[in-house]
Amino acid sequence: MKLLLTKILPLALPILVYLVWLFYAHKRARKRGTQVNHLSDAPWLLIGLSGLSVLIIGMAALGFFTGEKAGGVYIPSHLEDGEVVKGRIDR
Repeated sequence: MKLLLTKILPLALPILVYLVWLFYAHKRARKRGTQVNHLSDAPWLLIGLSGLSVLIIGMAALGFFTGEKAGGVYIPSHLEDGEVVKGRIDR
């Protein structure tokens, strides 16, 4: 879920918004009898750059506003009485 929300969705959102708008524009153009835009006429560079900027802003916000405080002693995973104990940070 984290992969979807932090990496895939920010890149895909501008493309999805454009495709929805393109579908609406096709429908409207057919009703009016005007020229229909094609998918190849899309401003793909602008769409890609806007998706990349949303991704960067989202990753920066995630890094600045989430996580734990720095410091503590890392204790790696180890065997204890024949069972694996997960690694942890003792504060």
